[in-house]
Amino acid sequence: MKETADSIKTENAILAEEISKLKPFETFLDEKHVQVTYSLYLTMVDGKVINALTGTSSQRCYICQCKPTEMNNLKNIKSFAIDEQNFQYGLSPLHARIKFLECILHISYKLDLQATTTRGASNAQKERIQERKQQIQKKLWHELGLRVDKVVQGGGTSNTGNVARRFFENPKEVAEITGVDENLIARFQTILAILTSGYELDHNKFDKFATETAELFIRKYGWYRMPVTVHKILIHGSQAIKHMLLPIGMLSEEAQEACNKIYKRFREHHTHLQRKSSRINTTRDLLHMLLVASDPVISRLRSSSKIHQRKLPNNALELIKFETDVKENKPSADDPEEEEDESEEEIEEEELNFF
Repeated sequence: MKETADSIKTENAILAEEISKLKPFETFLDEKHVQVTYSLYLTMVDGKVINALTGTSSQRCYICQCKPTEMNNLKNIKSFAIDEQNFQYGLSPLHARIKFLECILHISYKLDLQATTTRGASNAQKERIQERKQQIQKKLWHELGLRVDKVVQGGGTSNTGNVARRFFENPKEVAEITGVDENLIARFQTILAILTSGYELDHNKFDKFATETAELFIRKYGWYRMPVTVHKILIHGSQAIKHMLLPIGMLSEEAQEACNKIYKRFREHHTHLQRKSSRINTTRDLLHMLLVASDPVISRLRSSSKIHQRKLPNNALELIKFETDVKENKPSADDPEEEEDESEEEIEEEELNFF
């Protein structure tokens, strides 16, 4: 079945009906009655699905209906009416990495032209943009091993989540190669890192940091229209964080995207060859394999893979909500050296990593 706006709305209606029929789970723990209710959020979806469900153009913000020509006007942007119901779709932080990457790249390509589009540009200016693009692509490949904006046969472009992550992990080198402000790249890295970290964020501090980042973006590159995804996170990110019951990183579409390679492997190796002539039988075999793979008993028998942990940027710690703020443990006047040592130990214990 082709994914159209009508089919998306139909499937969403079916899903909403099933959710409405969910009953609370009740049990007893230590002779106490416990009731668990369910709140489901449709966050593991892409922009196409969200735009179809909200009736919004892909060029508009589905939260405030802001047009591309209005996104750089930060003074008037606050006056737009916000549909809080649309916060249920989250921020899609995984795909946001790619959009932020493309934003930086497109700015760097057009630094000489200083225009969002090449409409009205001369042939010489267009050639200069292509030359600059090729130069940046070569430098990123030779110095950082990153292939960006390259067409991949049967797979879109080379701009993947891993490429975007490595891109923002080297703000100094990227700034030297692209010519884009290093502070802006570093701020993008901080925002993307904490959104995917899974930690609970302080929405007030995030709002201040994101607003300052948006102002820096406009001050440095006001000639470039802020992309919808960048606008959504910088302007509405704090509001979305406030409305979610869980940390925004736990509602990422990462889990679903990670299943794509599993789905592909099962489809290729675990659906019976003779049954591939029938889509129904192939789908049935595939669902059976997915049920087997997700079984808790079988999952416990599987050896856990090693996960490489990466440290959060230093300024990201200031945006995380701690139950007890380490920074408030200031040395006392009675024994400053001893208190300072204890504070340093606590900071080391609170050192955070994200996956």
